Amino acid sequence: MINSLRTKDSRNVINIISGIAAAGVAIGSLAMIVVLSAFNGLESLVSTLYTSVDPDVRISPIKGKVFNLDSTDFETVAKWEELEAIAPVLEETVFLQYEDQQNIVTLRGISEQYLPYLGIDSHIYEGDLSFNYRDMPSALLGYGIADNLNLFVDDGAVPIKVFAAKRDGMKSMNPQSKFEMKRIIASGIIALNPEFDYSYFYTDFEFAEELLQYNRQASYLEVTLKDDASLDQFKEKAQAHFGENFEVKSRIELNDLIFKTNATEKWVTFFILCFILIVATFNLIGSITMLIIEKKKDISLLRSIGFSINDVRRLFLFEGIFITLLGMTIGLGIGVLIILLQEHIGFFPLQGGIVEFYPVELEWMDLLAVIAVTIGIGSVASLLPVSVMLRASKLQVVSSN
Repeated sequence: MINSLRTKDSRNVINIISGIAAAGVAIGSLAMIVVLSAFNGLESLVSTLYTSVDPDVRISPIKGKVFNLDSTDFETVAKWEELEAIAPVLEETVFLQYEDQQNIVTLRGISEQYLPYLGIDSHIYEGDLSFNYRDMPSALLGYGIADNLNLFVDDGAVPIKVFAAKRDGMKSMNPQSKFEMKRIIASGIIALNPEFDYSYFYTDFEFAEELLQYNRQASYLEVTLKDDASLDQFKEKAQAHFGENFEVKSRIELNDLIFKTNATEKWVTFFILCFILIVATFNLIGSITMLIIEKKKDISLLRSIGFSINDVRRLFLFEGIFITLLGMTIGLGIGVLIILLQEHIGFFPLQGGIVEFYPVELEWMDLLAVIAVTIGIGSVASLLPVSVMLRASKLQVVSSN
């Protein structure tokens, strides 16, 4: 009677430890897939906010602020069949004055025909996406600039004074003659992200040419490719055409630091969670160890009916892998469900954020990575006690007894 109670109690302990081991694997795999999906969501959000105004390809000189459009045979480039649209851009730091308010911003002069390709039409906070307001030259500016200037499009056609340093202004002793000034109306306010909102002031290319005193010159070219065009092939073609004095960068390369930082943080966090999962599998080691001790008589019986040493080891190894698969399936199932609910319904709000709910995005490669790591760690954790406790010498003794 006492022996049967002891056996029952020991089995209950093994079952509890096995359950804890499965729960540890479940929590670890759940945490990994949820965290990786959260990083994917943040990367997509950052990509949307920080690359919306960036072109598919930007072509810019390596040295110097501007280059001559005629020297690069711009008219021929504009006819390339891979192009959906192309536009020269003049970029320079300028000084704005609106009534009593002042602000230093980055002016970007670009053709109005290219505005639809900038991807900012959905971010218009006030006004219209146009460089023509009431038949007058007008500008698009970030929400932060408008806030600093205390400017609202609906206030009326009060012009903004735009000051730019003259290229030959340093030769003059008169401070006023060192700056070129032009007036322009605000036609639209854009709310995109803090970096953009407090920095950029868009005008028509011709207005920028007159203000900055350039003729047929540009700071860089912005290119939008057709949907079926190959980005890599176009970059090679453009680099060959423009030569080594120009650099050709894609949208991702223009924001290389942002994407690399996010990717580094993502995989550092993933490896930290892997270590946590390794700690969680200690319960799996304990569970298999106790199971081997409990099943000594069964091992002896199996050996007596012809099971080889490897067959016995394989049985207990499969037990550990089964616990791992059970925990992983439960964890990933719950994790994927949470991700899909958050992605399509949203129940974790992002307080004070630019989106209502915390962004998540499930990627199959992440799911496969979690499965591979979990099974790998579980297999190693199962193999350790099997290798130590089921040595050939010990099994020979069990068999002889």
